[in-house]
Amino acid sequence: MNISDHFTIKEFTNSETAKREGIMEQFNPSPDIVHNLTLLAQRVAEPIRNWFGSFSPTVAYRCKRANIAVGGAKNSQHLTGQAFDETFIKDGKNVSEKVFFWLLKSNVPFTKLIWEKGDNDQPRWLHIGYEEGKPREVYYTFDGKNYPSYHGSVLEKVHKSQGKI
Repeated sequence: MNISDHFTIKEFTNSETAKREGIMEQFNPSPDIVHNLTLLAQRVAEPIRNWFGSFSPTVAYRCKRANIAVGGAKNSQHLTGQAFDETFIKDGKNVSEKVFFWLLKSNVPFTKLIWEKGDNDQPRWLHIGYEEGKPREVYYTFDGKNYPSYHGSVLEKVHKSQGKI
């Protein structure tokens, strides 16, 4: 079942952990979750695909048991189908930083963008969320206690000094 022009519900509910652990509810989300995934795909993933090219999220929705199995946060946007994670690869290289900076400059209505792991030049992956009616928030790698704000951070200052933003 398509949830947007180029994305399917199967892509947004895929989970190798759920398959391995036999967590079948992962693959049959509620109508509310499907609604959230549809908005995420249409409003956020499609514009990225139109600019960047084809991709399939590494993870989007995770049911409660799958989230526990992977050690996900108890309040994760993945539980409600309001986020996806992706390492964007182009010509065999991680180009997630390019997607990050493009999103910052774009009109794409994401509500949460997280530069995950990696270093000052390249995240290992991006967490991109969408919740209707919420403002944009940008964070960077979990520091063991929380996700610090990107705005005003050392990372943002480094990126500004490099002319990336």
